[in-house]
Amino acid sequence: MRRLLLVSAWFLLGMAIGLPLGAYWINRAPIRNERAMAMLVKEATVDYFAKTQYRYADRENAREALLFAIQVHKEMAGSYALWGKAEISDLGFCYGELSLLEEASGNADLARNYMAKAEETLREAGFHDPSAVYIRKRLENEPFVEVSLKGNRP
Repeated sequence: MRRLLLVSAWFLLGMAIGLPLGAYWINRAPIRNERAMAMLVKEATVDYFAKTQYRYADRENAREALLFAIQVHKEMAGSYALWGKAEISDLGFCYGELSLLEEASGNADLARNYMAKAEETLREAGFHDPSAVYIRKRLENEPFVEVSLKGNRP
């Protein structure tokens, strides 16, 4: 009988301590995931905004939007728990788009610098051959780049 009481007491003590601690630990995971998802949505929104500005706005606004997208990507690199290859490649292609925009504006040196950053970033993301030719070919398949390079407005 005494053994049964001792086992019951330990069980109740374990439940009294374990349940609140377990609930606290489990409830913290969605908070961390919520913050990570908020940062992911922020990155996607800023990236989409930059591409939209690249397509529809004048070159100065497009340049500012792409620079802002690059700034957001860099901020997230240090603090974003889910920072991975997809986000790094988005950053690389932002540099590539900015390079093509600067090239279309006649800033060859700045375009080369941004293309070098794009190559370096895409290499970091795991691309095997992130050459300028590859980046240009990849970005030319997107409708955003074609419109900006021609200087047309839809």
